[in-house]
Amino acid sequence: MPNMERTRPRISSVHQQVAAVIATRDFLLRMVDPKTMTVRDNAREIRREARALLRHYPPADQLRPVLEEGLSKKQRLE
Repeated sequence: MPNMERTRPRISSVHQQVAAVIATRDFLLRMVDPKTMTVRDNAREIRREARALLRHYPPADQLRPVLEEGLSKKQRLE
């Protein structure tokens, strides 16, 4: 799979990045529900939505440490 990370600097706000992560989860949930979305019938729309979500999705090197810190903090509180 080719590396899809952008080489240019990101200008998305934190709010846009958080919204993209949440919207991507919702998108993936719709993808696995056969009543909601079929790949064969909606391939163009699926690619369009995926491209729009990736526009503000944070890169892995920024997302990983934030998630690890947040999840480890949550586990310590439980």
